[in-house]
Amino acid sequence: MKKSILISACLLCSMAVGAQSMKMVVDSKGEVVGRWEKTNASTYTVSVQDTYDVPKAGNRVVTFSAVAGQGIVYRNQDRKGNINVRKGPSTKTAIVAKIADTTAMGYVPDCYPCLGKKNGWYKIRIDGKVGYVRQDLAEWDGMCTF
Repeated sequence: MKKSILISACLLCSMAVGAQSMKMVVDSKGEVVGRWEKTNASTYTVSVQDTYDVPKAGNRVVTFSAVAGQGIVYRNQDRKGNINVRKGPSTKTAIVAKIADTTAMGYVPDCYPCLGKKNGWYKIRIDGKVGYVRQDLAEWDGMCTF
């Protein structure tokens, strides 16, 4: 059962794989409503895990980007083994945390707040610490839908 959930979740987020920015719909408090799909006469069509319409009133379209430190980062599901999170954006800096490889167990990936992206490294918050993970080991998305 958990494996099928993982597969479904990864298929749903596949539109974001490799993306470094995307349009999001946020409410008046700045909370993410969903990924923007299109603008209609009085609504925005958004996707989370399903696609639905939300009123334009009280919501707005905002472009999120990894570079600006918006959205989330999760492990690249094609990578095997634990992923090191480093103190700085270099493999020469200390390891401050590890993102566990739970895909073989059928678990959905954990999402970590993206704090920025520079020179092929995502800056994330994990277990109360700030660290860096290489871009080729992770994926960025505007929101976590796992």
